[in-house]
Amino acid sequence: MSKLIQGILPALCTPFDDHLSLVVDRVPPLVRALIDARTNGFFVCGGTGEGRQMTVEERRRMCEAVCRTVAGQVPVVFHVGGTTTEDAVGLARHARSLGADAVASVAPADQPNDLAAAVKHYAAIGGASDLPFYVYWLATDADGSVTPGQFLEAMEAVPNFAGVKFTDTNFYKFQQLIDLSHGTLNAITGPDEMCIAGMAMGSDGAIGTTYNIMPRLYVDMYEAFHTGRIPEAMEMQVNANRVIALLISVGVLGGVKAMLGWRGLPVGPPRPPIPALTPEGETCLRAGLAAFDFDVA
Repeated sequence: MSKLIQGILPALCTPFDDHLSLVVDRVPPLVRALIDARTNGFFVCGGTGEGRQMTVEERRRMCEAVCRTVAGQVPVVFHVGGTTTEDAVGLARHARSLGADAVASVAPADQPNDLAAAVKHYAAIGGASDLPFYVYWLATDADGSVTPGQFLEAMEAVPNFAGVKFTDTNFYKFQQLIDLSHGTLNAITGPDEMCIAGMAMGSDGAIGTTYNIMPRLYVDMYEAFHTGRIPEAMEMQVNANRVIALLISVGVLGGVKAMLGWRGLPVGPPRPPIPALTPEGETCLRAGLAAFDFDVA
C-alpha cells in the first residue's frame, strides 16, 4: 500500500518581517532550499509554523505560497487545527484548491484529552474534503486513558483518516498503533531528538522543527538507517541532539528562525508568546555552533 508521507519533512517555519507581518515572498527561497536538500515534503502551519498565532486568511496565504513553489514535487500537509472546528473545516474545504495534498489537525483546543470530542472535531475536518486526513497527536492533548486499539477503532468514524503525526515519546504506543493497523497507518514521528528511534519502531517518516536547519543531516540519517548503516545513523542522531540541546538552552524556535536568517533565508522572529532569540542567546548559539566538529546543515 502506497503511503503519502515518507522520509523527512520539515515543519516549515512561517516567514514574518521584523514587525511580525506575514511575508509570503520569503516562502519560495526557503522552500527551494529545503527541496534542494532532498527533503521529502512539508508540514505547513503546525506548531513550528505558528499556525495558532495566525489568522485563517494568513494560513490560506501561507499554504498557497508553499504549494505554488512546491508545484507537486513533494507532498504538502496543511495543518488546519489549533483553531475552532468551524475555521478548521473552512480551511480544509479550501485545502485542495490551495494545492495541499493532505490536511491535519490537533485535538480541539478547548477540549484536550477527550477522545470523543477529538473524534467529532476530526470527523468534521476529515469530511470537509476528499484529501487524506492526519491526526496531529500531541502528548499533552491526547487522551492518555485510551489504548491504541481504542484509538484506531474511534478513527473509523473519521472520513479519509490516513495516519498520525505522533509527537510523543511513548514509542511503545506508537508501535502498537502501527501493528494493530496491520501496517496500513501512515505513521510519522514528531520528536526530532528521537527520529532514529521512530525508524526502529516502524515509522514511515518524520516531521520536525530542526529539519529546517539540518535537512541534510536528517535526510542522510534516514537513508543510512534504511540501507542498513545503523551505526552511521546513530552517530548522526547524536550530532543532531547536540544541536537540539544547544537550541533548547536559547529557545528552539527563536534559534531556528535566527539561524535561517543567518543563512540568507530571513523568516523574522516568532510571534508572541514564543520568545525571539535574545542578544545573549545569539552569542551563546553562535559560539556553540562554531564549537561543533560537524556541519550543521
